[in-house]
Amino acid sequence: MTHSMDAITSSGEKANAPRDWAMIVDDDDPIRAFVTTQFLAMDLEAVAAACGEAALEIAQRMPTAPLLILVDVMMPGMDGLTLARKLMAHYGQQTRIVIVSGHLSDSSWWPVDLREVTFLPKPFRLADLRRLVDEARAARPVST
Repeated sequence: MTHSMDAITSSGEKANAPRDWAMIVDDDDPIRAFVTTQFLAMDLEAVAAACGEAALEIAQRMPTAPLLILVDVMMPGMDGLTLARKLMAHYGQQTRIVIVSGHLSDSSWWPVDLREVTFLPKPFRLADLRRLVDEARAARPVST
């Protein structure tokens, strides 16, 4: 099985400046493309994965924690709730994990350890993504 894993950055990066990055994990190509484009427009390095295994590979190779990760609930192979749990263990409180789904209306049935994860229903809008990025940036500790 081939895993889609694409790292896309906008041009004009400062040579040594750390840059916020975000990831979208979704098996739907158009959703990954839309979110990636929007992340780039919000001055985030955008990384996309089509499945949980590819997302975990990205998590292992990136040198810093992402600002935000959007994870689809229903994907082939590893489901989004399992992936969210693994990413939470890997990143701790450094990263905001957002579960997205077009099949669920709320998170009330989720396991207790995931009920604090942000839920974003599909279809979502650009304003929803901007709000999530703004909230994640505001919550991130300022480094000195």
